[in-house]
Formats: sequence, C-alpha cells, structure tokens
Amino acid sequence: MLLPLSSLTAFAVVLAVRASDAADDSAAAAEQVRAYGQLARASAAVDQELLVLVVAAAMDDPGARTTLGITAQFADAVAGQLTAAVDRVRAETDTQLARAAAFPAAAGAARTAQDDVTELRAVVDDGTAGDLTALRASWTAVSDQLHERQNAVVVSAASAATSTATVAAIRDVRLVAELTAALNPDVVDYLGWLLLSGTDEGPARQWEWLQSHSAVELARTALTTTTDPRLRAEATALATTPDAVTVDTVLSAAVRGDVAAPGLLQLQATVLAANALTEQTNDVLADAVDVAADSAAADGARAGAERDGTVLAAVLAVLGTVLILALVGRRVTRTLRRLSEQADEVSQGRLVDVDVAGPREVRSVGRALGAAVGSLRRVQSQARAVARGDLADPVLDEPLPGPLGEVLHASVEQLVTSLRQRDRLQTALSHQAAHDPLTDLPNRARALELTTAALHRARRAGAATGLLFVDLDGFKGVNDRAGHAAGDAVLQAVGARMREQARAGDTVCRLGGDEFVVLVEAVADVAELVALGERLVAAVSQPLVVATASGPRPVAVGASVGVAVAQDGEVDGDELLAQADAAVYRAKHTGRGRVEVFDERLRAHIDERRDVEEALRHGLASGEVHVLYQPVLDVASGTLVGFEALARWDRPGAGLLSPDAFVPVAEQSDLICELDRWVLRSAVDQLGAWRIGAGQGAADGDVRVAVNLSARTLSDPRITDTVVSTLAFAGVPARCLVLEVAESAVVESPVLLTQLAALRAVGVSVALDDFGTGTTSIGALRHLPVDTLKVDGSFLSADPADQRLVALMVATAHASGLTVVAEGVERADVLDRLAADACDAAQGFHLSAPLPPVEAGRVFAAGVPVG
Repeated sequence: MLLPLSSLTAFAVVLAVRASDAADDSAAAAEQVRAYGQLARASAAVDQELLVLVVAAAMDDPGARTTLGITAQFADAVAGQLTAAVDRVRAETDTQLARAAAFPAAAGAARTAQDDVTELRAVVDDGTAGDLTALRASWTAVSDQLHERQNAVVVSAASAATSTATVAAIRDVRLVAELTAALNPDVVDYLGWLLLSGTDEGPARQWEWLQSHSAVELARTALTTTTDPRLRAEATALATTPDAVTVDTVLSAAVRGDVAAPGLLQLQATVLAANALTEQTNDVLADAVDVAADSAAADGARAGAERDGTVLAAVLAVLGTVLILALVGRRVTRTLRRLSEQADEVSQGRLVDVDVAGPREVRSVGRALGAAVGSLRRVQSQARAVARGDLADPVLDEPLPGPLGEVLHASVEQLVTSLRQRDRLQTALSHQAAHDPLTDLPNRARALELTTAALHRARRAGAATGLLFVDLDGFKGVNDRAGHAAGDAVLQAVGARMREQARAGDTVCRLGGDEFVVLVEAVADVAELVALGERLVAAVSQPLVVATASGPRPVAVGASVGVAVAQDGEVDGDELLAQADAAVYRAKHTGRGRVEVFDERLRAHIDERRDVEEALRHGLASGEVHVLYQPVLDVASGTLVGFEALARWDRPGAGLLSPDAFVPVAEQSDLICELDRWVLRSAVDQLGAWRIGAGQGAADGDVRVAVNLSARTLSDPRITDTVVSTLAFAGVPARCLVLEVAESAVVESPVLLTQLAALRAVGVSVALDDFGTGTTSIGALRHLPVDTLKVDGSFLSADPADQRLVALMVATAHASGLTVVAEGVERADVLDRLAADACDAAQGFHLSAPLPPVEAGRVFAAGVPVG
C-alpha cells in the first residue's frame, strides 16, 4: 500500500514543482523579453546618434562637403541645427541606456555602453575622432556589444518560455528588433560609401553598405512570417510609410548604380526619415514586446492554476487510493505476488507461462501478461530466424497484435527487406567488380584471381594450366572508321564467339581494350591449346555486321593468340599472363592471325627485359644515366635556336647506350615515367644554369631545350603541374621549353590532345616528333595542339620522291602556322635542300653531335655550334 501511495505523492509533487517552475520560467521570460526590447531600443538610439554624428562630421570635413555639394556658408548656417540634433539624440541615447540598465538581464551591458558612449562623446567633442571610418567603427563597437547581449537575452527568454505561442511571440520580437538594428547602419554605411566613392576605399565601403542594405531587406522579408496577425500588419506596413519610401527612394537609386550625391534637401529628408522610421519601428517593437510579455504572463497564470489543481487532485487521489487499497489489499496480495514473480521472470528474459487466477482485475492483468509473453515468443522466433539468416521462414510473415506489434512487425519486415536488398546488392557489386560491363566477361582482376586459383589446384593435382592471350587485329580501324559504338558491338560479338569456341570448363575473360584471355585447366598437351587458339582465330575472323548511325555496316577484325603453359603451378598468375603476352606480341609481329607458344627464347627475352629494367632503375638512382644536348640551328642564319635533350645510359659492362637500347624496355613499365621526369628536370635545370651564367632574366633569350616525353607520361593528369613546378624551380620561362611527343603516340591515344592543349596553355611549346612515320593526315595538322613538326630523318634521302615529300611537309606545316625542324641532317647537300624548301631549323651530326653539358654550355654562350 505504501508503494503506490508514495509513488502517487511523489508524482503529484513532481507535477506541482514542474508547474511552479513553469510559472517562474514564464515570469522570467516576460522580464527578459522586456529587457530584450529595451536593449534593442538602446542599440537603435546609439545607431541614431552615430547617424547624426556622421552628418555633423561631413559638415566639418571640406572634402565631404565638396562630395555632397554643400557650401561652407550652408554648413555654417545649419551648424546650430546640427548641434541641437546632436544634443537631442544624445539625450535619447542616455534615456534608453538608463532604461535598459534598470533590467537585471541588461544592466551590465547597458552600463558598459554608457561608459563607452561617454568616452566616445569626449573624443568627438575634442575633435580627435579621426575620419568617418574610425568614427563609425568606434560607435559600431558599442552597438555590437548591445547586440551580443540582446542575443543572449532572447535565447534565454525563448528557453524559459513554456508554450509554443510564447516562443513564437518572442521570435516576432526578435524579427522586429533585427529590422530596428538594421535601419540606421544602412543609412550610415550609405553616407560612408557616398563620401568615399571616389577614393581607393570606395569599393570596400560600397560592399559594406550593400551588406547593410541587404540586412534591411532580409529583415523586412522576415517580418512577413510573424505569427501575430495584427503585429504582422503593423510590421509589414513599416515598408510603405512615407518615411520608409523617402529612405528607400534614395537607397534604391544607389543600388541600381546611381551614385550621384543627393541634394541638400534630399539628404536632410533622408536622415530625418531614417530617424522617424526608427521611431516607428520602435513603436512596433514595443507592441511586439507587449504581446510576448502578455503571452508569457498568461503561461505563468496557467501554470499556477495547474499547480493548485495538481495539489488538490493529488490530495483527493491519495485519500481515495488509501481507502480502495485498504478494501482490496488482502484479497489481491497473494495473487499479485505470484503474478509479480512471473512478471519478474519475463523481465529477465525467461518467457514462462502466466497463471490466470484471482480477482477479475488480477485475471485481466494475467491474461494481458500472458498475451505479451506470447507476442514476445513470436518476436523471439522471428529474431532467431533473422539471426540464422533464414529469411524464408514463414514465422517472419506472421504479424503481431496491436499497434506495438504492427511497429515491431514492420521493423522485422524492414530488416528482412534490407538484408535481402543487401544480399542482392552485394551480389551485384561483386559481379560488377569482377566482370567487364561491356561483355559481362570476367575482368583483368578476376582473371588474375581465377588464374591464381587454377595454378594452386594444378600444383596440388600435378596438372598443367594453359592461358591463351587473344589480341584483336584491326580493331582500332573499326573504331576510327565506324565509331566507338561499332567497336563496342564488335567486342561483344567477339566475346560471345570466344565463349562458343571454349570448352565447358574453360574461362573467357576480357583484360581491357581489345585484349582477351582464355584460361584452360587440366591441359593434356600443348597441341590442344594451339588447336583452341586456331579455332579462336577462325571464329573471330568471321565477318560481322554492326549497327552504326548511318545504318548496318560490315566490319572485319582478326586475332593473334599467344599461348603459355604452367606445369604443376610452377609460376604465379602475373608471370603466366606475362608469358602469354610475350607470345602474342611475337604473333602480332610475325604476320598477325597466328598462334604462338611461349618458349625458352621468349623466356630469355623476358628475363633480359627484366634485367634491363632493374639495371636501368638502379642506374637512374646511382647516376649512370646522363643527358647530352644536340644543338638545333636556324637553317637560314645558322644561329643556335635550341637543344634537344638526349638520354644516354652508361651501363657498367655494356658502355654508353643510346635510347633505342633501353627506352622500349622502360615504356613497357612505369619506369618510363620516372625516366621522363628525370630527363625533364635535368634538361630544364641545365638550361636555367646556362641562362644564369649568361646573365639572362625571365624576359631574355630565346634558346630552348626540347625534351621527348612518352605517351604514358603525358597521360598523367599531373603532368602540367609537374612541368610548371620544374620550370619555376629552375627559373626558366615556359616559352623556353619544347615537349616532343611521337606522332604515333598522338594517333594511338587521342586523349593526349587534351593534355597537350593544357601544356600549351601555360606557355610550353609542343613538337610532333618523327613526323611522317605515323598516319596523321596533313589536313588534321591545323587542328592538333602542336607548334612544331619534326621531320623524321628517314625522309632526308637522295630519293627525289622523299625530297618532294619533305618540301610538301614544310609547305603544309607553314600553311598551318607551324614551324619545321628536320632531324638527322648528315650532309651539306641535305642542309642546302632544306634551306631551299624554307625549312626553319635542323639538327644532325653534320651540324653537331650531341654534346656533354659543359661543351653545350659553350655553344649556348657563343650562339653557334662548335663543330
């Protein structure tokens, strides 16, 4: 009996205390709302005083009077009026600050503001306030302090409010106060900009004023959201009063770009209207404060009545409870004790059977508890089904009774749905991550996984594993002639044909581009792999008809196949793929449409290539690679126009190697990027050193250095940043660097055009190297982002056809706005023909061999080659 009585009493006490606290909070909210409103009036008074002081300062400043068109005589005439206005606004400021100091919540900020205002007035009266910007900053600091306290007070008031109506009313007060705070700064900042519009500070002052003006517009717009209809009508009407129209007429004209100074009468009317508009807004603010305070007071009255009613109801409830409990206590105590024990079992997670016995009320509780136990058992069954992942269990479809049961069942259904979606999504993502989206074949990563797994199985079983590398012949021509959509259709058809030719246990994968592999397990003989490769070549070579924008179009591709076999899983997946790749490389270079098997000769080639790669990587780190510089001369004058940087590798035991001996190996790995960056840095740094030695600045000299970059290096999206940072570090202008790219690289990788355009945009020149050896059409030259053509030396022969072709190249390049450099000039008669053809520049052993940096530096200083 004591437990329910004490609980009821405690509950009543809690409710009474809460109601009493609510009454106190409501009273505090009303007090704080009034303090907030008074702080807003005090802040507006400070801003009004600043406005009058700005006008007074403008009258005293000769420059300001000139800007505003005010004569000294007029300033003297209105001096008395200004003094009276200053006294009037000072009195208003003192009154509003004193009123604010009467509120405990605002007293500290108001007294601080009184002290600050007194000090500022003394500075103004002494004439040491400085310019208008300093004057505004000093007074704005006082307003900002009051605004900070306003924000703290209004947040406290809203927190103390006990009803949404009071919170909404406090919000209305804040919206009106924000307009009050924005009005005078708008006019002050406008006058500040107007006075400084012809100075360097004009744009900054204009930006400050536009921000102040935007604050007024935003505050007016926010007033349309006030909750009290009468207050909303008063607030929105502020924008249409004659004073508001007077101010807006001047400020709106300035916003539209009319920066002409207003007339004297208009300026006076604007200032007076701004002050009057502030007073009107203060009146609306007072109404808003009254509404909010009245709402808070009403909340307090309701809370007090609720407190009194709660106490009375609690007393009556306690008396009634005592009487009832005394009557039924003995009857229900034993049954309740048993029911309590069962409920305790249930609360501890043991779902026991509940006895239904005793008085009717106790039986009702027992039946309810039994029903709850039944529902919990069903929830338990559903949770077990979800935990073991049996999402098809029928128990998951059984609903639970009641609203709570509906929520629980909906949660279970949502969980089951999420798990099923997750499983489907994981399956789809796993498939997408492991398969090529175009052909739905396993991709490169999946192919390596499958190959590695097959090699492991082969190692355990002592069997052989085969890998066929299929590279399409003529696929690029399909893309060029019929478009990429046709190329995609060809790849899909090739994938389907390869699946048809493969055996049941074989796996067809697409590595990317036009490269496929076929993984064959349990290989009995290499001959069966060769036979499969020949079937693949025959199937892929069958004619195709693909849909294009112009209608169906017949196309044809071929295939070259490289075969690699691993016995007992003796190699890993990457190595087996490399072996098959080497075999298909030989197939493509010995006639195409062939099947080649990886053998010891290819193994030796791969080992040699790996050795060269490792040795070159070590050589770069240990300084074995050097850069030589071959002069490039102007054909007509013989003067030096630049150098081409040529890498040389002094490999221990092999001597000095030309690029042909190691660059192709580097291009088959990321080492080519490292080599290109090293040569680029070395060449640019060397040119920078030569320029410093010659006393050349950033604007001096036209001698350039040319560096050949591979397609892989140019494809790096960071190449532009690399080039710019390298030039900046060496102090070399961008115009002094020429980046050479092989014509074949541009043809095979059109994406390089974007990178080359970006490099040209920073001032670097681009040269198309080995021109004539690729398939670039002469008509396409004008559309390429290049500046120079470098004619390949193979065309500088005595063959009249070659000579006519060189003349045509030079003429076409000049017609396209490009310069021409001829490479490989070995004889004097060749140089004479180039001069006759108007070729711009040339290089070759006839002019000069590649030179070490020291000798090339002497050529740079002299401007002509040394021999």
